[in-house]
Parts: sequence; C-alpha cells; structure tokens
Amino acid sequence: MSAFEALQPPAEHVLESIGFLLVDHFSLIALAAATEPLRLANQLSGRTLYRWQTLTLGGRPVRASNGMQVTPDAAAQGASTLDALLLCGGEGGQYRSDPEQTRWLQSQASGGVHLGALGSGSWVLAQAGLLDGYGCSVSWEYRVDLREAFPRVVGGTEAYVLDRDRYTAVGGTAGLQMMLQLIGRSHGPQLLAAIRDTLGYQGLQAEPTAQMPLHQALGCSQPKLQEALVLMENNLEEPLDLDVLASFIELSRRQLERLFREYLCCSPSRYYLKLRLIRARQLLKQTALPILDVASNCGFRSSPNFSKCYREYFGIAPRSERLNKPRLCLAALH
Repeated sequence: MSAFEALQPPAEHVLESIGFLLVDHFSLIALAAATEPLRLANQLSGRTLYRWQTLTLGGRPVRASNGMQVTPDAAAQGASTLDALLLCGGEGGQYRSDPEQTRWLQSQASGGVHLGALGSGSWVLAQAGLLDGYGCSVSWEYRVDLREAFPRVVGGTEAYVLDRDRYTAVGGTAGLQMMLQLIGRSHGPQLLAAIRDTLGYQGLQAEPTAQMPLHQALGCSQPKLQEALVLMENNLEEPLDLDVLASFIELSRRQLERLFREYLCCSPSRYYLKLRLIRARQLLKQTALPILDVASNCGFRSSPNFSKCYREYFGIAPRSERLNKPRLCLAALH
C-alpha cells in the first residue's frame, strides 16, 4: 500500500479508465491540460492509477482548432470499457452532434459511464439529453443561448462544475483544475498537492471558482439581485427565509426566484445552500472547529442533514474532509 493510499478514505467511484472523445476543431490545449494531471498522478504515486485513450467516431483523424491533425488511439465504438468519458470540444460556443455520436453517448450513459465535457462538448451532451437536471459550466457569452436551447440544464458561473456523474469545464486550464479535483476526490489531498507542486503553479485552485466575480459580471444592471447576494453572504449562520429576503429588497418571492433563474440559472435556495457549503469547507480545512460547530456556523441545525448535503455537493463526507488534511511531505513520494 502506498503512502497516499494509507491516508485516504475509500472513494465511492474511482475513475481508472478515461476516454477523451475528440470532435473537429477541438481545443488541443484543453486536452493536454486534462491529461497532464493524470500522467503526473501515475508518475508521482508509482502506480498506474489512470489509463486514458483518445477516441473519434470510426477512428478517423480530426483536426484541432490550431490546425494540427490528430490520429486517435481507437474508434469510439471499439473502445475498451470506460469509467468516464470526456467529450473534447472547441472554445466556448455551440457544436452540433451527429446522430451516430448522440446514440453512442447515450449508450455510454446507460452503461453507467460518467460523462464530462470540455468547452463546446457541453453542448453535445446537452443536445443528447445527458445534462438534463445537471449543473453545467458554460462560458459567459453563451449562457443565455444555453438556457434558451436547453431549459432543463442548469448553467453555472464556475469555470468547471462537478455534479454527481457529470463533469464540465469551459476549456483551457479549467479542465486541468477539474481533473485535479477528481484526482483529489479519489486519491486524497497529498497526491493532489504533489501534482500541483510539480506543475509549478501554486496559484492553481482545486476548488470550483467563478469565471469572474459575480458582482462584476452583473455590474449595475441588476441592483436587486446584487442586494440579495450580499444579504445571503452576510447571513450564512442564520439563513434568511426567502420570503423575508425578498421583502428586504422590496420584491415578491416570485420576482426573486425569477431573477435567480434568469441570471444565475438556479433557484435562490440552491444558490444559498451552495454558499453555505463552500463556507463549511473553508472552516473544515482552515480551522479546528468541531464538525458540529462548523455545521451550526453555516446554518445547518442537523448534523445528518449537513453531512448529506456536503457529500452530495463535494462527493466526500465532512469527517473525511477533516481527516484528509495534508500530513505527507514530498519525501514520502520516493
């Protein structure tokens, strides 16, 4: 057993075999950013934690967005059994899938394969109905288009979104951050920290972060929504009832909910819960507060409810998060 293994809890779903489905004009930098952490995970752990392969329909070569022609490792239809499949699209916008590709993606989902997307690959998954009811990362300039085209998909403001068995990123280094988070979930923070050190990018975040500050993105165009966000951020320990929150900013609850759906693509209660959980994670990682106190400080009156919500959002129990504080020096890698 490796030093990393000894310090981590068992993962609920370890992704070992990952396929990258390439489409025409896919982003080569996004593909490289997503695969490099996997290579380093194997190298630094001294084990084959991950196997990956590039795929295209029929095994045909495709051209990346920079004009380079790439020959895949295999045809999608003949790929070995996968734990996860990431569809590599281009930067940002829309991409229309063909029926053969849609059928194959749907068959993978039916077989329990976790699905993800980089850049415009999210549109392909959405067109196939595979993001209905899921949070999804999408570039700011295409959020309105996504909402209109796929009303059942919850477009997020983060650079990447992990929602149960769906993983999406806007592309570029966001894919790298997403893969780091998945590696950390499966193999613990020590390996994650070592990969980040090796990459030499200390500023890299392993947590989902907004593509730009939300208040900056809203500007002065939605003052009522800005007021609501500030009230939420300032009342995490004693969450405000939504009717009370709406009355503070002189709106009805229905008007408040419409604002959140229109500009944040989620309900006020969902956004409020997300703020409280992110704060809880900060307290677990940065303080020695008992878990019950962390729950209380973030507005959870029931420990079981806190644990359930935390696990659903972050994929790990609060207690495991606390136990996973880094205790391993780099010398233990050798």
